[in-house]
Amino acid sequence: MPTPRDLAVIVCTRNRATMLGAALESILASVPRDVEVLVVDSASDDAATRDTAMSSGASYVRSDVKGLSIARDLGLRTSTRPLVLFTDDDCVAVAGWIDPVLEHFADSGVGAVTGRMLDHTLVGTESGSPPKRFTRPVHGLDAGHGAVMAFRRELVLELGGFDPVLGAGRTLAGAEDLDMFCRILDAGHAIVHDPACVIHHMNTRQGDDYTELHHGYGLGLGALSNKMIRLRFPVGAVMLAVLLKRTLGRAARHLRDPRRGTADRAMLRGIRQGFFIGAGMRLDGSTFVDEHPPAVTPLGSELDTRTGSPLESTLDAPIDRDPGRAR
Repeated sequence: MPTPRDLAVIVCTRNRATMLGAALESILASVPRDVEVLVVDSASDDAATRDTAMSSGASYVRSDVKGLSIARDLGLRTSTRPLVLFTDDDCVAVAGWIDPVLEHFADSGVGAVTGRMLDHTLVGTESGSPPKRFTRPVHGLDAGHGAVMAFRRELVLELGGFDPVLGAGRTLAGAEDLDMFCRILDAGHAIVHDPACVIHHMNTRQGDDYTELHHGYGLGLGALSNKMIRLRFPVGAVMLAVLLKRTLGRAARHLRDPRRGTADRAMLRGIRQGFFIGAGMRLDGSTFVDEHPPAVTPLGSELDTRTGSPLESTLDAPIDRDPGRAR
């Protein structure tokens, strides 16, 4: 069975240093010292993210190009651990959360393991549901959530990494996690979802932010459906039908709910828009060609808050703080 020395926990973040600090505190307190903890800074506007990561004792690397998938791929290239576990900067880790991940990767047929993201208002309602094993590509829609997902690192790199045009920070602002799940399943590997691997989500969006979040999810899901139709028509057609049926059903049930109903309708619009945006994009293997990447935003003009010296702008170079990190 894999050991903690085989695992890296990767946190991708942008401009949320306070949340990041709480997340790192919980992660470092809940994993053995042998686990690498790596922060990937997705083009934050100032040095606060870097300072928070380094003061915690985590490893740190910065991308000068924003985008969640771009940050995830940088984390994959930076770490050398065979297993990587992604979580979010607005989540708090729970004791024992990595144990199911290591256990399931003892099965060589498993390409990814996911856990349960529990809203902080529901803490104490953790269920004892058994793990689920997914094997069909369309099941990638239900295999888990990007806030707690682990992979065999080399497998993801072999598949071309995360799709750079999907995810937060891009127009198609969602579904980079589900896209990877579908591609892993399509490549013949299984995904195990184990509710015993739990993280607590601490940041619930409200109002227009909540609606915009779901619109972004819809954009990514629509593009993902278009991609799968082009790569594997039967799979993509079923995927699109499932997404439309589910979203229409939720929109009908929540018709009189001003919060959820508005978000469901926004997601439905996003799916339609994302599908046609995806139709206009070229594919390179199983990822879209990123023809209009975000602008480079170097940090060179910022000052190190500890020394007063200019911070060096880095795109790919990690700052290794892992050996003998303090607790």
